[in-house]
This record gives sequence, C-alpha cells and structure tokens, in this order.
Amino acid sequence: MRLFVAIRTKNTVPLADRSVLRQRVGNANVALDRVQPWPAVNTTQDLRWVPGGGRVAMLFRSNEPTTSPERLGWMGNKNRAWAWSGIVGSHLLGALGATSAESLPPETAWSGMGSFGLVGASASTLVGITNQHRSEGLYWTETEDVVILSNSAAVLSLIRHGQHPVYSRLGIAGFLMHGLPFAESLPFAGVAVVPAAAQFCSDPRSDFRIIQDEPDIRSEDDLSGVAEQIAEGLVDYARVLTRGAGDVVAAITGGKDSRLVVAALHAAGVDFSTYTNGLPESGEGVVGREVTAALGVSHRLVNPPVQRGASGGAVVVGRPEEQAWATLRSTGGMGNAFTALPMPSTLHVPITDRANLGGQGGEIVRGGFARYLNDEVPRTDRAVAILRKTWFNNEDVLTPLAVEAVEADVRSVWSGAIEDPARALFDGYVSHRTGRWLATMRHGESVVNSHTTLLINNQMVRALRSLPSSALLGEQMAHAVMTNLAPQVVDLPFFRDRWAFETEGPLPSYKPATWENRAPYTAHDQPRASFNWRSAFTPGLSEFFLEYLMSSPQSMIFDVVDREAVAAMLRGRRYRAPLAWALFSAQYMLSGDWLGDRPSDVKSIEIAVPS
Repeated sequence: MRLFVAIRTKNTVPLADRSVLRQRVGNANVALDRVQPWPAVNTTQDLRWVPGGGRVAMLFRSNEPTTSPERLGWMGNKNRAWAWSGIVGSHLLGALGATSAESLPPETAWSGMGSFGLVGASASTLVGITNQHRSEGLYWTETEDVVILSNSAAVLSLIRHGQHPVYSRLGIAGFLMHGLPFAESLPFAGVAVVPAAAQFCSDPRSDFRIIQDEPDIRSEDDLSGVAEQIAEGLVDYARVLTRGAGDVVAAITGGKDSRLVVAALHAAGVDFSTYTNGLPESGEGVVGREVTAALGVSHRLVNPPVQRGASGGAVVVGRPEEQAWATLRSTGGMGNAFTALPMPSTLHVPITDRANLGGQGGEIVRGGFARYLNDEVPRTDRAVAILRKTWFNNEDVLTPLAVEAVEADVRSVWSGAIEDPARALFDGYVSHRTGRWLATMRHGESVVNSHTTLLINNQMVRALRSLPSSALLGEQMAHAVMTNLAPQVVDLPFFRDRWAFETEGPLPSYKPATWENRAPYTAHDQPRASFNWRSAFTPGLSEFFLEYLMSSPQSMIFDVVDREAVAAMLRGRRYRAPLAWALFSAQYMLSGDWLGDRPSDVKSIEIAVPS
C-alpha cells in the first residue's frame, strides 16, 4: 500500500507565511501515523517533498518492496513531484518524467494504461487525476487556509479534526444502503471523493476546480474490431501486471469475470496456475476445473479450514472482531468485514515472489448494470428499477429520512436514465459500483499485495465508455472479447448463470441447437457445494451482531437505521449476510476501535458446515 497527502495553502494566505503549511504538514504526519495500517518497521519509503518556497507540500509512505518503475508510486526532484497508487503504464510513466503538475495534459492520464490515483505537485500547483473508474480513490477537503488531497479519506478527517475522525450520517446511510460505498458521500464528514475521470486542480487561478473527461461516442458503423482491440489491450496489460513476477496464480470460479482473466493470461503466453476456494463439493470448483482443463492450465481447490466443533460436527470458526479490525484498518475505515482481508501487519508480498489475479471489475466489460437490459429499445423505468433493486436493496432497515438523503446523493445517476437508460446503468456501475466499492476493498488488499487487477485497466474502460449504448447490452461485448482470447472456453457452462443475451432462451443468431449444452451447472443437490460461512444464517453469529449493535444504544448508527427492522433482519426475517456484516462494520468504525491495536481475547463463533 502507498499513502500520500498533498497540501496547498489557499491564494488568500500570504506567500511569505509558511506557518500554515508547516502546521498542516505536522498534522498530516500525525494523521498518517495513526491511520497507517502496517507497522512502522515495514515502511520502505517515507518521503517529504516540501520546497523552500511556494504553497505546496507532499508526503508519501509505502510498505511495498522495491519493484518496477511502473509500481514505484513516487517520482520527484526539487521542482516537482508525482505520487500514484496502483500501477501506471510505461507511456504515462514517461509523460510524468517529462512534465510537472502544470504541464501534464489530463488526457494523457485519462487514456493511459493502468489503474491509478495520481497526484502532482509543484511549488504553486496541486493536481489530482483519477482514472476512468476511480478504482484507486482520491479524496479532498478544505479548511479556511488549505486544500488537501489524499488517497485516504481517514487521513483527511484526522488532519481536519485531530485525534478522532468526525463521521457523516449520510455517509453511513449510503454505506448501509448497499453494504459497501456506492454514493458520493463518505463516512467522514467534510471529506469528498474526487469524481471518476476527473482532474482536481488548485493553483494561482483558483483554490480548486474539477473538470471531467468526456470521451467521444463511436458511431454504430465504427464497432468492427472493437472486441479485438479490447482483447489485445487485456493481453498487453496482463504482460505488464505479471512482468517480473515469480509465481503467477489466478482465481477461477464458475463465473465470467475470472474466466476472462485466465483467458487473457493464456492468450498472453503467461506461465500461470489457478485455484478455487471452496469445499471439495464446490460447484465453483467443478466449473473451474473444466475451464482450466480446456486451456491446459493446472488447477487446485483450496479448502476452508474446517475443524471439529463442540458438538462433534464439522465447523468453521469465525472471529468477527478480528475480521472487522483487519478490514477497517486496511480500508481506512470504509470497508465491510463481509469481505475478509488479510491482517495488515503481514509483510507485503513482493511482485517478484507472487502475482495473484482475480476477476474484480469484470462486470465493466460485460456492460455494468446495462447487461441486464436485453430490450432492443431499453426503457427508463426498467433502468431505474434495476438501480433501485441493486443499490437500495437494504432500504427496508433505514429510516425514511436516510433513504431520502441517499436518493438525493445519487440523483445525477438516476436522472441520466431518462435520456439514455443503458448509458446510465453502465456509467453508474463504472463510477460508483467499481469506483466506490472496488476502490475501497482494493485499497485494503494492497496492504499486503501488489496491484494485479486485470479487468479495470483504465485504457480499456475508456474504450468501453466510447461505445454507443447498444453495444453495452446483454454482455455481447464481453462474449466477443472472450471469443477473441480463448474460444474454447466461451460455451462451457457457468455456475448458476448464462450469458445475459441468452438467459430467456436460445437466440436464432447464436448456436440455438446447442443452447441446452450451455445450461448452467447448479449443484442444487449438494448443500456443501456453495457453502460460505460468512453468508450462512447462523443464529450464534447474527446474535453476536445484534448484541454488539444494541450495546451502544446512543450510537450515530441509530440516527439512520430502524432498530426494530435491524433486529428482525438479524433474527432471520429477510436475513442478508452482507447487510449484517455492514451494520457490524459500521458500528465497529464508529467505535474507533479500528484505529487501535489489534484486538485480543475476541469471541470465537462456530458455524456448522452442511453434512
């Protein structure tokens, strides 16, 4: 992981007055010390760029071992500095080496290969640039005298408020509405997220302004070869991500996204192996084995740690508080412990030892939420219904006022559905689902692993953003891309799914005679086939969540949720595991325990494994 903070005094502060900048740099160092998820002994870079004159300063920390130039995350001299999270392609890297914050055209970054949040600084100018899907988030705040950019919202909150963050009710409501961030609001009051594909600039012209990229939309007559171009781009990016890596492994499940990853690695000629997490009966594993056999790639099934419980049956043991601490610590207070992250005190794995690739972000290639639209002329009401079902799936536990506030926060996405339903569903997925959800969890994962997320290549996403709406429907573009990469795996059945364009029945235009052969593998007669202890309704675990929440009756969380509705859900009425974990995670965040030491003497809960 890399953490960086860039500070610029406002134009109203006299240039000769350095006290404001010195004070804020001191505040930033204190905030970094408090939020940094890895132990200080693991720090590999600790840099301070504070020129003798001017308005700007930048701090940079990393726990990543020495690696390739594209991954270093820092470039600078006495006149200017650049910092970035994630990875930048060689072309953009060269442009950074030849430019300063004032002179880099934002289009160079917006069209560049990689996945990055980029900050540039010179004596008078501060610039932040997000990629097309902001999977490496940038955040900003202002006080009466400074503007501050960082890739940690928690750091900004502490710079503003001192030893303890100040939380936002709207941010908490937006988090709980879906179980992970998806709205513009943040859990930290007074801190904002920089939009996707945007340039944030603070310079002598203005204290801050934001401009956004708007790619030209291709005509319907200009689509030939697009799938081939995207496939070639995935191959190129796969080689960048695995360059210099020792052991390359890829997760394979029964879905489309991981299949697209292994198809790209195979097409790129990368030497890699695959794995699937699950019990021996895993339906995901069955499909994974079929795909890897077709590609001639080795595969292994990684079983969860099952042990004997007090009753003598097979159990998985969960430690929710430990899991919440690791997740919140790694994600800067914004993650859901439903998605388990490794302990942030673990040493970072060098890319020269291992590169581990997954299918995160693959739904972008499949059209985002627009993949659900198969109508020749998509309808606005259908688009809005999809957004509400997907984003507001936890509406029933929030207070009416909280629901109204979140609706206002995402109104810009919803309003786009009136003019172009498919475009609204795609852009909403790219900028909010990927841009908020994946950014949060990817930030946490980077504490111990280098960036290896293939399907959120900025260059590819910009190409997809340039497609006409009709090309985003029904997963047809993803199907064409996979056909270019590895045609032998395109028609192998998925686990509980089909290609979206044929879910309602065979298309006359696509192999109707073999439609039955592509029927999804369901494993419906094997209760252990899709067992996941975090998802199972377990009375002991849900009762723990309920007790934890209700033990803080004055918590801010009860300003946005209905106590009785939460209690009913946790006791089994429409139980939703991601929501249960989100409620627990939000309260753990509000308690402030995530900023302390790793918890000890935590409660262990046994979850029975189906026989």
